[in-house]
Amino acid sequence: MQGEKLSYSRLISRTKFFQEKSLELEKELIFAKDQLQTFEAELSSKKETDEQLDQLKKELEELQQDLETKTKENVEKIIEIEKNSVANNTKKIYEVKIKSYEALLADMQIEINEKDKMLDHLKGKVKSLEKRAKYMTAPEIELDVIKNEEVEENYAIGYFNTSLILSDNKLLIIRGDLTIENRGNTNLHTPIVCFRFNPFEKATLKGKIFSIEEAETRGANSNEQIQWVYTDHDWYDKSKEKGEIWVAPLQPITLKPGEQIGINNFQIPIKSEFKEAVSIEGFVYFQSDNYRIRVANQIAISY
Repeated sequence: MQGEKLSYSRLISRTKFFQEKSLELEKELIFAKDQLQTFEAELSSKKETDEQLDQLKKELEELQQDLETKTKENVEKIIEIEKNSVANNTKKIYEVKIKSYEALLADMQIEINEKDKMLDHLKGKVKSLEKRAKYMTAPEIELDVIKNEEVEENYAIGYFNTSLILSDNKLLIIRGDLTIENRGNTNLHTPIVCFRFNPFEKATLKGKIFSIEEAETRGANSNEQIQWVYTDHDWYDKSKEKGEIWVAPLQPITLKPGEQIGINNFQIPIKSEFKEAVSIEGFVYFQSDNYRIRVANQIAISY
């Protein structure tokens, strides 16, 4: 804006200059005409003034040519100044538009990045679900209606065996085992286990439990007969939403009558600044056998 004001001010100054110059030339022209008239009057009486008259005519022609030349130059400069002013305005308009487009592109890039992250998340989830479908299908059941029904063919029990470790920074660690025993007369297959936490935000389960991808990578290098895995790709986020963590063996297994398996040496760290009560229940679901039980005891912490 300041540049435009300066250009306009210069234009006004130059215009005034050429106007003043034009007036001076006109005055000189008038003066020359007066002299010419004087010389013409003298010529009528004196013939010897011819040379002076010719000189005056020549000067007059030069003055007229000079006036025309300077007037033309003045007009050209005015036109050039106007062109530069228009060009500056156009440049500023384009700069504003370019900045607007750059901001729009930046917003679009942010949106694209967010969608890429979401796409990667969904791809990982689909991959996990495909692997999960290969090994198991997570049950959709109402845990609160589970009862330990003693059936002659299918009968199993589950129980926790735990100990508590209290550290100096108000962190309580529950270390324990979950044992599942087949006390029925028929085989049971591939148990899926649910740890249900109350309150939900305390849901955390550590130990020799892996994601499906990690368990497959370990593969034959593992000395464990049963590799327990989280059934959900985003198990941690889901655990905070529902307070439930589901785990299952990576490979199908058969639990014969009298046999038992377990999730050994799991850890549940609990940090409570407000000393609120925490309870953890267990549920076991034999999906292919359509049989489910509630773990006989629960883990309860109170202050």
